[in-house]
Amino acid sequence: MEKGILPYRSMKLDDKYIITTDFGSWIFLTENEFSSLKKNPKGVPDELKNKLEKEKIVVSDADINEIVNDYRNLNKFLFHGPSLHIVIPTLKCNQNCVYCQAKPKNDINLDMTKETAIKVLDFIFKSPSQALTIEFQGGEPLLNWNIVKFIVEEIRKINNEFEKRDLRISMVTNLTLMDDEKLDFLIKNNVSICTSLDGPKYVHDKNRIYLENKGTYEDVIKWIKKINEEYKKRNVNVELNALSVITRISLPYYKEIVDEYVKNNFHMIQFGFVNKMGSGKSNWDEIGYSAEDYLDFWKKAMDYIIELNRKGINIKERLSTFMLTKILKKEDPGYTELMSPCGAGRTQIVYNTNGDIYTCDEGRMLEEDLFKLGNVENKYEDIMRNDNLIAICHSSLLDNYCTLCAFKPFCGTCPVLNYVEQGTIIPKITETFRCKVYKGILTYIFNNIEKNRDIFERWIA
Repeated sequence: MEKGILPYRSMKLDDKYIITTDFGSWIFLTENEFSSLKKNPKGVPDELKNKLEKEKIVVSDADINEIVNDYRNLNKFLFHGPSLHIVIPTLKCNQNCVYCQAKPKNDINLDMTKETAIKVLDFIFKSPSQALTIEFQGGEPLLNWNIVKFIVEEIRKINNEFEKRDLRISMVTNLTLMDDEKLDFLIKNNVSICTSLDGPKYVHDKNRIYLENKGTYEDVIKWIKKINEEYKKRNVNVELNALSVITRISLPYYKEIVDEYVKNNFHMIQFGFVNKMGSGKSNWDEIGYSAEDYLDFWKKAMDYIIELNRKGINIKERLSTFMLTKILKKEDPGYTELMSPCGAGRTQIVYNTNGDIYTCDEGRMLEEDLFKLGNVENKYEDIMRNDNLIAICHSSLLDNYCTLCAFKPFCGTCPVLNYVEQGTIIPKITETFRCKVYKGILTYIFNNIEKNRDIFERWIA
């Protein structure tokens, strides 16, 4: 049976070449092997041909079904409706973080009403997705606790009695307004919790402060410990999650930030970068940095995390696990920003306090019509066919920009941040902050994948 070579992309990494395909296949070649492949694709030596066949880069008709299945798994987000539904119960917050991008431009519709919440619930169940995740964000969701509680109780009731979906509920909260009664309700209703911990006290309290400029570290740590104790006592099979936003202040403290997470029993850490939105834009001169600065931090932190793993300490970096899921398992990790087209408006949608629907949380924060899809008063079909959504999908197809990049099958882009950075959703993508960062991270992963494969495979097991 005749065999052929799939279309591939290539890139030189140190003393070797990586070639990749849109179906998730990839392989390292020596300079001689790569030269042989380029000069005579149909006449490569048998040893190289066998190597390429093993990784499904040289294929026959018999391989087609397996390749199609790989491609489907890598892009399964294309085959279902919105599964992540982000609900904003309130735009109010009791903190004044230096990088906050969620501050409203006016004081209209700061709190979601019960009437709007009912319409949001009705709209959520119009999604055809069998798996639904409801995620509360803000503002600070605990400042409109009655609506949070109402939505949790109602959605559980509707789902148990009628819908029978695979339902998950989560909340992103700064924890400082938590109390025993609220925590008890969240645990009993299986609501997972994610918070923010930017590092040890001297880092966290520079970034995350109360409205009266007092640091929040002590209160956050108190509730992290309390939640972990309650989870253990009640045998709760979920983990408290946290995000560390990296500012210029954070850059020298990669080791100390990781140690803070280990000390507080976190097994996952994500290093969010500052966006030029809201307070992040107005404070950029104090907290901002270049993509190169961020990557220098990230690589040092990643080296340290791998070192800790070698010592038996279970901690992993979140973004790299998503990328590794695509690289090593050829599976879609369900992470919006690693999809092409971007998952905004298709795998996730956001409901603002007044029922307005946006493509994603960042789009909602801009409060611009470009990322608005309508309102819960509209028909589901009209939202899914909205011209803005079509434009976002088209603008985030990597085929528009990345046809020569070997990392294309494992990467993604964000139309909102492209718009913030360049004033258009059709960017010069290689000039964007995110492209530089993602390319640097993927380069690190592939340069380290052979010697650390045992660790990386454990992270995505």
